[in-house]
Amino acid sequence: MTDLLLTGGTVVDGTGAPGRPADVRVRDGRIVEIGPDLVGAEPVIDATDCFVAPGIIDTHTHLDGAMWWDPALDPLPAHGNTSMVFGNCGNSIAPVIAGPQRDEIVDLLCFLEDLPLGAFQHEIPWSWESWPQYMAALGSAPTAVHTAGYLGHVTLRTYVMGADAWQRAATAAEISAMAAVLDEGLSAGALGLSINHFDRDRTLRPVPGFFATDEEYRALFGVVAAHRPATVQMILRFNDPQDSIADARRFAALLAGTGVRAQYTGIPFNVRDDDRRDEWWALHDELRATADMWPMVNAKPLAPFFGFERSLVFQRVAAWNEVINGPEADKLPTLADPQWRARARTDWDNRTRSSLSRLERPDEMLLTISETGVGPLDISLADLVERTGLHISDALADWVVANGTGSQMMGVPERLSEDDIVRAALDPHTVFNINDSGAHLQLFAAAGEHVHVLTHYVRDTGRLTVEQGVHVLTGRTAEFFGLHDRGRVEVGRVADLVVFRLDELQLGNEERAYDVPHGTWRFTRPPAGFRWTIAAGVPTWSDGRATGARPGTVLRPVPA
Repeated sequence: MTDLLLTGGTVVDGTGAPGRPADVRVRDGRIVEIGPDLVGAEPVIDATDCFVAPGIIDTHTHLDGAMWWDPALDPLPAHGNTSMVFGNCGNSIAPVIAGPQRDEIVDLLCFLEDLPLGAFQHEIPWSWESWPQYMAALGSAPTAVHTAGYLGHVTLRTYVMGADAWQRAATAAEISAMAAVLDEGLSAGALGLSINHFDRDRTLRPVPGFFATDEEYRALFGVVAAHRPATVQMILRFNDPQDSIADARRFAALLAGTGVRAQYTGIPFNVRDDDRRDEWWALHDELRATADMWPMVNAKPLAPFFGFERSLVFQRVAAWNEVINGPEADKLPTLADPQWRARARTDWDNRTRSSLSRLERPDEMLLTISETGVGPLDISLADLVERTGLHISDALADWVVANGTGSQMMGVPERLSEDDIVRAALDPHTVFNINDSGAHLQLFAAAGEHVHVLTHYVRDTGRLTVEQGVHVLTGRTAEFFGLHDRGRVEVGRVADLVVFRLDELQLGNEERAYDVPHGTWRFTRPPAGFRWTIAAGVPTWSDGRATGARPGTVLRPVPA
């Protein structure tokens, strides 16, 4: 079914323009007519008393692996998603050479994003080395939503330089080779280049982006410029305010004059950062004067779970980082070992501090789920320390030993400055919907969190109109990525559409799903209340259930 007639709805077209009553005709997967009282022989979707809007684009996912073992991409269609972007944070799974290089790239991705290593090793076909081969493989594996992928700089650098990518600056010949491989990838349809100037691997080794010189980045940005509207996605050292500002200025200077559009980790929206947000808004204006830089925005307060099966939460405490991300059989004996405990106390007391780290706020880390039932539960880590009189590392180690490594803590939800979220929504140069969907499977269920924009900011508080809320999730997003054939309800565009009533939308609580290959579970969410989700004219979600359709194609940037 690629021919449809949607009748009786109010069209919110994704541009921010006022909604208007209109019917929408779809033929061969594209919108061919918008107007009142349309009639025809197409199958009819009754949108009476509903909004008809563009499909929502999930702008930041790590579904690079999950799309292979879960082509339904649960729960995206149930939350109005028709497209998603993967390959973020400098990490992509192409181009790669089979063997130790690929193993290292996969291990890094799985560590950084809390993903199941076994599933990546055994459920992905790995029938490619180059990006063109990867695109061909993706095209042969349809999904329920359209997909678009960044080529990751971590992967690119390792592909060209091998192990040296993690140790030194590139030579002129290596930079030239990286530029050629990137050019090949962008020509084959990569969305752009993603960069990581933040992370460390499981041994706390800085990722390869730390060793890239200005000359290397300048050459790569030049390649992206030749493939406009391809974009750049950048993860800066956002945990460290001054380093993050220095990174933003560095990359803006390198992008100046290229015409390349970039998104970056910028303005902090947590209320605990109220004292430095004005500096970031001023920096936003400063950077925009020289480069096409768009800060990323996550509008929903984060309320993560913290587990002990694998986690990045304790990365700043080396002893804890090693045990949590080490072999399962070693965890409980190590946590009980006096020598390890002495080292862990030292590492905890001498960790690098960050206002963003939950370790700085043990009163906001709640003991929530026990594998054994021993407890105590429903108290904070700070409360546990007060009850036991122990060093915080020892108190937590005792609790995990008693309750099991399948136990979990939960973070008190972050508090965001809603005034600044609204300001960002009204700023034409911000990228919303930075959810991390598909990553940190046992930390939170990120997919669908964009619904918070429509429920909280539009419906419940009225801080945004429905037209503004839809615009930041659809039309503006499509514009940023250069996906100019979708993102609006407009004649000639691809019929990626959603049908919904505001009073029926609900962002549900996390639920466990035991459906990840090789024995791993994940958090998901119940359906959000969208009546219809339609990708290229094909319903993927209808009246509370998935249709099973797989109309998703691999997207590439297209000229306006």
